[in-house]
Amino acid sequence: MIRLFNIDKWKENKNKWPKKGQWLAFLIAISRTERIILFFLLILGLGAGVSWWRISYLENTKVVPTKGGILREVMVGQPQSLNPLFALLNDADRDISELIFAGLLKYDQEGSLIKDLAKDYKISKDGKIYEFTLEDNLFWSDGEEITTQDIVFTIESVRNPEVQSPLRLIWQEVKVEKTDNKTIKFILPNPYPPFLENFTFKILPYHIFNKVSPQAFILEPPQNLTSSGQFEIKVIEKDSENKIRKIILERNPNFHGKASFLEKIEITFIPTTGDFPTWKNKALSFAGISSEQKSIFKENFNIYKLSVPRYFALFLNQNKSILSQKEVREALAFATPKNEIIEKILLGEARIIDSPFLPENRIEGDFKQYKFNLKKAQEILEKAGWQDKDKDGIREKILKEGEKATPLKLILFTVEQEELKKAAEIIQARWKEIGVKLVIRTLEPTKLLQENIKERKYDILLFGQGLSIIPDPYPFWSSFQKEYPGLNLSLYQNKDVDELLKNSREELNSKKRRGLLQKAQQKITDDIPAIFLYSPYYLYAVRDEVKGI
Repeated sequence: MIRLFNIDKWKENKNKWPKKGQWLAFLIAISRTERIILFFLLILGLGAGVSWWRISYLENTKVVPTKGGILREVMVGQPQSLNPLFALLNDADRDISELIFAGLLKYDQEGSLIKDLAKDYKISKDGKIYEFTLEDNLFWSDGEEITTQDIVFTIESVRNPEVQSPLRLIWQEVKVEKTDNKTIKFILPNPYPPFLENFTFKILPYHIFNKVSPQAFILEPPQNLTSSGQFEIKVIEKDSENKIRKIILERNPNFHGKASFLEKIEITFIPTTGDFPTWKNKALSFAGISSEQKSIFKENFNIYKLSVPRYFALFLNQNKSILSQKEVREALAFATPKNEIIEKILLGEARIIDSPFLPENRIEGDFKQYKFNLKKAQEILEKAGWQDKDKDGIREKILKEGEKATPLKLILFTVEQEELKKAAEIIQARWKEIGVKLVIRTLEPTKLLQENIKERKYDILLFGQGLSIIPDPYPFWSSFQKEYPGLNLSLYQNKDVDELLKNSREELNSKKRRGLLQKAQQKITDDIPAIFLYSPYYLYAVRDEVKGI
């Protein structure tokens, strides 16, 4: 029987979804092969739809931070005073100061200087006068207004010899004039192009520190310490020895800039990097992990490698009779295995440094370098009269007529850190091969500063020096900086270098200035007041879930 197509019925039902029975009838009506093809096409279509939705979602949306949350960080070291006037002496103090204090200027993520508390600034044509105007509505976290009185007080405190800030030499000849509560002038005795970087110094709250004796600035933070940075201190936890072990920071409600998304930061301080593994599951970030510990943070962590403007060197005390001899310094330089230290101790996470400048300083030029060569080191000592006549493995030499032979024995001081201790031990082993006995002594940073660095009581100091973006080697190598708080740790003295460094500070032409620094570099590396070693990368381990680093 022939069934006729009912056009009216079709029109009536054309917009209706087929019923369950109709779908079953359809599936029964088609062949098995057709059913398989239909099923495959349905699966393919569903997969394509999901993929299209996912791609469209990712392309048209982005992950954005939301306010709140706590960052728990673990850091090696121990803050001392939480006073920015001493931040150069202690990595922990420096890092905390960056979070709780502000300066007139600051560095952005590209390392360029930008305005912080300053609304505007101008430099006179002769390069001697810097005038700053503060932003409006600046307040400390306790509600007190930030004014130029705080800046004047900070500079006066830096220059106070009783405070003993390492920043003193930078500011001691700078005249400060307060125009009003918003405007202040800094007058230099001579033009000094790199001086602008010094305005990143952190400002102290006058209403808090004017009640603290100068001698107590370095001892411990005031109980009511207030903040001008992104965060303020809420809790300081100390151990039975009165050492700071934990600091809790909260978002500063009066911060003048863009507020942090984080509500709190909890920083736990540990004695050595060896304690990091025990904290792995208790924190989100780990500051300054050692190269050996990269494997510990391999899973569920991102490790960021940062180049920081600092290097480590062996500073050779020129006032010691043995080290006053250039032949000894030269032999020690040739016997120092920089590559071995970087490969074995730092696992490649550092750059070799051969001069007082870093590659990013772009000083360049020709200068003397001392590639590792034990044979050459032995020949230099032998030729200079240092011999091991009694066959005890240590060379000797009569330095003054009528006196006994002086053994080639030196004492090296360094900070109580595992990497520095291991680096010293490698140096000790290689120097032993050329007949030099090296004794290693490690001290915690504060003790090393107070007992040895201030009085220059060491033969050799294995120590790090932080540099500015615009290089200024004057504080480190001028003979006028030999005494503390000067940073000439080798007690180096060269009149030609003094003149070159002085002139480089006053030269406004960048090309001429580079030329002066190239000449200074040549003379310093030829004199060997220090053996430059390496510039380590700063390794920062952060859990995957932490974004926006």
